[in-house]
Amino acid sequence: MNRFGKHKRVGLALGSGGARGWAHLGVLQALREKGIAVEYVAGTSMGAVVGAFLAARREEVLRELAQNLDWKRLRPFFWEVSLSRSGLTDGRKLLEEFRTMLGLREFRELELPFRAVATDLDTGGEAVLGSGNLLQAVRASISIPGLFSPVQIGKRLLVDGGLVNPVPVSVAREMGAHVVIAVDVSQGIVTDKKPESRKSKGPKIARGPLLLPKPAAAEENGGAMRLLDDFFAEIEKKVNRLRAAAADAAARPAVADVLVQSVRIAEASIALARRQAEPPDILIEPQVGGIGTLEFHRAKEALAAGYAAAMQALD
Repeated sequence: MNRFGKHKRVGLALGSGGARGWAHLGVLQALREKGIAVEYVAGTSMGAVVGAFLAARREEVLRELAQNLDWKRLRPFFWEVSLSRSGLTDGRKLLEEFRTMLGLREFRELELPFRAVATDLDTGGEAVLGSGNLLQAVRASISIPGLFSPVQIGKRLLVDGGLVNPVPVSVAREMGAHVVIAVDVSQGIVTDKKPESRKSKGPKIARGPLLLPKPAAAEENGGAMRLLDDFFAEIEKKVNRLRAAAADAAARPAVADVLVQSVRIAEASIALARRQAEPPDILIEPQVGGIGTLEFHRAKEALAAGYAAAMQALD
């Protein structure tokens, strides 16, 4: 049953956001309970992952993974480091896992029309993928620059779609949707890690003044003793410089943190601008700003937030 009427075709635009995108599964649960039938699905980045499973009618498989996810299960998906020339990983292992879970690999095998949004690295334009290899399309859509290497599809080199269209309302409308429900998980940014937590992981260096041996009173004026004093003073200066450098390095975020947070900030701004220019009919904004982009183990929290936000918006 479709609450919007049999002549109103509903499209779902699922936004980017890394681990915050688990909230999309909570939204899907609310849509089912409200009797809203989705006929078109467009997704960007994590939204493309959830969208592919929805279009394949396999979202329960993804939900089971999310609800039972721990670090042991998480590692094969996201911590495969291959150090390719253009990213920390080429995502090969991730594609294998997706293929196993989805049980298919081509767009034509899906039960619902689906589009994945990526960014053309050469032109800076939007790449809407809706045919051919589904797994490669999803892999392109999630390719956060620096973390994942770009994906070549045809003559195009593609990266994360959140750089151009984080919440693809326009794509859902182009597919034929009369009513578009958008799920934006990009707003309300909270820093992924607090500086204190970074400092705690820094090198362990003894604190406090450097205690140096004191010369005997009778020798204080001796030339050899002055040389020794100068030697110890120089050592103390170097130790203090090392302490300052170590503290500074520990306080700075890692390269991956900088890359992910930079993309996250850009996506939030672009999503806000695009939804003002291309407003959805219903906007759902789960309160997941405090979940870090790579904190996939917090899936239950994100699901609950997605469900609560969807029930409120749909009511």
